[in-house]
Amino acid sequence: MIKQIIDSALPFIDQVPFLRAILGFILVFFLPGFTWTLIFFRRVVLIERVVLSFGLSIALVTLTVCVINLLFDIKITGLNTFLTIIAITAIPVVPYCVMRFVVNSEKS
Repeated sequence: MIKQIIDSALPFIDQVPFLRAILGFILVFFLPGFTWTLIFFRRVVLIERVVLSFGLSIALVTLTVCVINLLFDIKITGLNTFLTIIAITAIPVVPYCVMRFVVNSEKS
């Protein structure tokens, strides 16, 4: 079902390989690490955050996909990897939003 939604929602990405490569690079090598740096590294300059994002993303995506494959015997496919990356990226968003809400409410 999820595969059908993704296939029907994004058919133009297959038609434009350059766009697919850019989005894939951002999704795999930048976005997961960037969301985690928002939680772990609060007082970091933007350029340091970007550099840390690349390292964290490579480590998190690779280790998570391998661990899920070994522990739960889930095959490494494009869809499974995509869903794993989305989960890795979404997990730190909730604590970050809660922290921002708490800080903003304390200032008021």
